[in-house]
Amino acid sequence: MKVETNSQYHTALAKIEKLLEKGFNKLTKSETAELENLSRLVEVFESKKYPMPLYTDIRDVLEHYMNENDINQSELSRVLEISNSALSEILSGKKKLNINIAKKIHQKLKIDGNLILELAELN
Repeated sequence: MKVETNSQYHTALAKIEKLLEKGFNKLTKSETAELENLSRLVEVFESKKYPMPLYTDIRDVLEHYMNENDINQSELSRVLEISNSALSEILSGKKKLNINIAKKIHQKLKIDGNLILELAELN
C-alpha cells in the first residue's frame, strides 16, 4: 500500500485504528508487520504534509510563542518579567540569552530547557 494522497492517508489511519482496537496481544505476526508498515508510511506522509516547525534559534521560539498565544512583545516581556528593551535586543539578535532569562523562558513559557540551551548556543 502507498500513502501519497489524503485518501490513502485516511484509509491507512482507519486500518491502523482497526488493528489497534484488536489489541497488541491479539495481533498475528502478519498483522503486527502490517501495523508497523502502515505506521511508517503514515509517519512519512505526515512529515511531508504536516512538517513540524524547525527552530534555528531562540528568537524563532519566542516569536512562535507570541503568535500562538496572540500576545505582543510587551506582553511577553511582562510574562517573562524582563524589560521590554532586553527582550527587544534578544529578538533582534543584538543580545544573547543569559542563564536567568533562559530559566524564565523555561519556567514561565513551559518550553523544554534542553531546547532553550541548544538554541542559545547557536545565537
